[in-house]
Amino acid sequence: MAEIIALVISIDPLAPFKVSDDLVLEFVNVTALVRDDPENAAADNCRVQIIEPHNLIKNQPPGGYILANRHVQMTCAKSAKVQIGQEIKFRVVP
Repeated sequence: MAEIIALVISIDPLAPFKVSDDLVLEFVNVTALVRDDPENAAADNCRVQIIEPHNLIKNQPPGGYILANRHVQMTCAKSAKVQIGQEIKFRVVP
């Protein structure tokens, strides 16, 4: 199973999502670009799951994310504190 390292290239705030009267979650849209792909796994569209950092693993969808044209776009909680230039390690899933 191939592992891919991606670099966060943009972070865009999304509208807050109200869960209850006293809890408001804020989300961001994160785009990452493949930086290291030793097995050329990112050549075609495929599904990927986050391996690291661990604070992003708990919020990813069950099927992972779609990697297309060496880009992956994901949504995560603003409290995860993702930063531009941060590396995210993904695993290609069948």
